[in-house]
Amino acid sequence: MKTKKLTFTESLMLVAGAGVGTGILTIPYAIHKIGVLGTVTALALAYAASVFMYLIIADLTLSSKKPEDLLAILDEHLFSGKGKKVLNVAFLVLLVLLLLENLVVYILCAGNVLTDLLGLNDTVTKIIFYALASVVIVFGVKGMGVGEKLSVILIGSAVLVLMVLSFLNVKNSLNLSFGAPSTVFAVYGLFMFAFSAIFSIIQVCNHIEKKEHTGKAILGGLTLNALITVAFTVAVILGSDTVTEIATIGLSESIGIPFVKVLCSVLVLLAMFTSFWSSGFAFADVVGGQLGLSARISWFIATAPALLIAVFIPLGVLDYVQIGAGALSIILVIVVLPAYRNAVKAPKERLLLGGCSGSRIMISLIAVAIILMAVSSFIPIP
Repeated sequence: MKTKKLTFTESLMLVAGAGVGTGILTIPYAIHKIGVLGTVTALALAYAASVFMYLIIADLTLSSKKPEDLLAILDEHLFSGKGKKVLNVAFLVLLVLLLLENLVVYILCAGNVLTDLLGLNDTVTKIIFYALASVVIVFGVKGMGVGEKLSVILIGSAVLVLMVLSFLNVKNSLNLSFGAPSTVFAVYGLFMFAFSAIFSIIQVCNHIEKKEHTGKAILGGLTLNALITVAFTVAVILGSDTVTEIATIGLSESIGIPFVKVLCSVLVLLAMFTSFWSSGFAFADVVGGQLGLSARISWFIATAPALLIAVFIPLGVLDYVQIGAGALSIILVIVVLPAYRNAVKAPKERLLLGGCSGSRIMISLIAVAIILMAVSSFIPIP
């Protein structure tokens, strides 16, 4: 049966929802340490770098004969010669580790929220989240698109309500300082990780109804992600007595209304669902492409190990986030950028970056931006 295509709105929301995950929860704590000027600097640099990175991923996908998943794309444009099989295996291992790490973070965050909300054992709540998240595989990519659209709308609405409550119950102020350069650097890395949506970009390029709207959907999704993240951060800082590492905890305790705790919990769960779906489908595509299995079987082979890791190796969320930022950086700089350069030499169709396509200066600047993201992952946030 032919897969239904994603509408422009569903595509935009897919890009936004893929990024609105752990970043929205961890960024307020870090930003509270630096102030407005440092935040604006980190945000502007991360947004600009992400715009170009998104469009590079899109052009790489659109220039590929088999754009179904990242491994197939790289197999076409990068891996060649006698070492092709070794490179394939090496990259597959790295990609698997990154996707597993992403999925584990989403399960941990959601499990913590459900445990706090329902009072159940944390192992049980992780299983509950995983089971609910896995229902989407029944409806395929179109189901994911619809789910992302509804979830992002609800997330945005919840953030607006929290902003109103915070303005009516101000406990803190936004300081205008720049902050310690090292902390600003770390926040830049968190923004880059929060904006990262490389797998959803591939999904949009492959499934959007009208290809000519691809660029607008991608940039719109990134911008919506940034707006929601900033709005939530302002609400958390203004409304919290103490800004906690997981932002919703301090905010719900400070406002002190039972409804707010439920609202914060729903917001986190929706954010985890949207991110889990994007990474889960990307992982399933890789598994299906390698093993020739159906989408549903590939989904469970890809995602079930993440549940086991979340249950038996429950590291801190921020630890996993920073590990993920480093792994993502390696993939982008060492593998994706060289593949993009090869792909745009003879593109299949018109490129989104236009005259900038293949520019050595642009690629070098993006490489530097990504390397800085990797370095920032080693900087502790006090």
